[in-house]
Amino acid sequence: MKPKRAAREALRGKLDEYIACMEANAAALLDAPMPEADETLFSLAETTGNRLAYEQVYFQRRKYLAVYGGLAVVQKHSDHPKKLEEVIRNICGEECWALPAHVDRAGNPDWRRTVDLFAAETGHALAQILALTGDRLDPDVGELIRNQVTERVLTPYLESEPPYLPWEGADNNWNAVCAGSLGCIGICLLSGQPALEKLLDRVLRSLEHYIDGFGDDGACMEGLTYFSYGFCYYVGFEELLYRHTKGKIDLLRQDKVRKIALFQQKCYFPSGCTLSFSDGSCADRYRLGLTCALAMRYPEVEIPPASCAGGFGTDWCYRFLAVCQDVVWTRRYLEELDGDLAADGPEGETSADISPYIVLPDAQWSIARGASGGGMACRGGTNGELHNHNDVGSFLYLLGDEMLLADLGAGEYTRQYFSEDERYLILCNRSLGHNVPLIDGEEQRAGAQYRCDSFWSDGRGRTVIRFASAYGNKAARDLTRTLEYDADTERLTVEDVLELQRPDTAKGGRVSGMRENLVTEALPLVEGNRILV
Repeated sequence: MKPKRAAREALRGKLDEYIACMEANAAALLDAPMPEADETLFSLAETTGNRLAYEQVYFQRRKYLAVYGGLAVVQKHSDHPKKLEEVIRNICGEECWALPAHVDRAGNPDWRRTVDLFAAETGHALAQILALTGDRLDPDVGELIRNQVTERVLTPYLESEPPYLPWEGADNNWNAVCAGSLGCIGICLLSGQPALEKLLDRVLRSLEHYIDGFGDDGACMEGLTYFSYGFCYYVGFEELLYRHTKGKIDLLRQDKVRKIALFQQKCYFPSGCTLSFSDGSCADRYRLGLTCALAMRYPEVEIPPASCAGGFGTDWCYRFLAVCQDVVWTRRYLEELDGDLAADGPEGETSADISPYIVLPDAQWSIARGASGGGMACRGGTNGELHNHNDVGSFLYLLGDEMLLADLGAGEYTRQYFSEDERYLILCNRSLGHNVPLIDGEEQRAGAQYRCDSFWSDGRGRTVIRFASAYGNKAARDLTRTLEYDADTERLTVEDVLELQRPDTAKGGRVSGMRENLVTEALPLVEGNRILV
């Protein structure tokens, strides 16, 4: 759906702001030395579980690459060519491109050549810089890039027996990022070599599993943040592959991929707040470039307000592909819109009457948007999903841009956060941190067998979720949650009914009581039998 003229100009202004921020950073960092990613910081993840100390330095170093390499690509020149070459040499001098949380130094003697998300991203960044600015780089720097990317990323992957663990053939964002990066690297560095077709065949087979990881409704169970991350690399690789094959392979032609492309807009409330299920965020920011690329391909794609778009510094990992394509794809989209406007005039602008109610049956999500810009969302699902939280049957409720009953989203990523034994001791991951009841004082349990028994929504604001199986409590025969939401009045009613087994058939289970658990980030006021948020 083409945006109105005011929305187009807001998008244009956001792009100008984005490029200006890159240029301001280039000036600010010009005389600043890159921080050192040393052994002391690297070892912290192994000894204490603290990932952030090393990662903050690592990603600050990638910021230099995104700033100077990005400007060299999107501005078709570099005001600081020597600085870019200095940054490239510095990156190529790192002992390991993978993060310490992803390597096994004790068990893998070749740990320095681990191909994780960030080694793959780094290899992609350097290969793309070489492909697009190589004639402006010192020949020694170009040769350094070829050697290092080949040695650290291409060779370990091509010499491995499939699957390259843990990501090849997986159904999550790791697959899209790593396989997409490798495909791009191959097209950039292996042109005309037999190894390229072998690599592309392997990458394409891997990416089929990534697409299989989405339901038929296009939902990303990892959440909106991970949709943007993985799909950006998928679309970036698709574009290079389309050119390489002269249009013979078009990964965006599949109907399921079209449905995936429409997922993002379903996660935005009109106020700009976002759905924060799983390791998501209620204040997510969309990628300008990815969204514009999808809008160019699929007419049904809606672009959220420009105020909800991420800026240059929104992603503190400074992923090179996303940074460059934020500029390249957004520019191309605006050029297309300018051409359409010239051809059709103002009458060519369109709008649509969109229902406030959305149902994603495979994900078992029901979403409604209210008149004030807020809304509600609830979910069924299982407690064995990617980036799982024990939250079957949970819901969130907003008025305007205020989340009154909250889904807290992601916590701080530490070793404990991804530990089977400790993950559900963390509030935002456990049932106690979600709007779900406790049965006999017990929370829901982790595992795919603890799941929603049935999920139904009429697509007009009424949703019924049965989820006793999420608790594993033998005394609970049935637990039914009925949610009624009116988009005009924004009134939400939630009714829970617990049905117990007869004591003589509970097989050791005891008669249970139920206590409601509601989560808010505001301090509630309790007045008799009313709670005011």
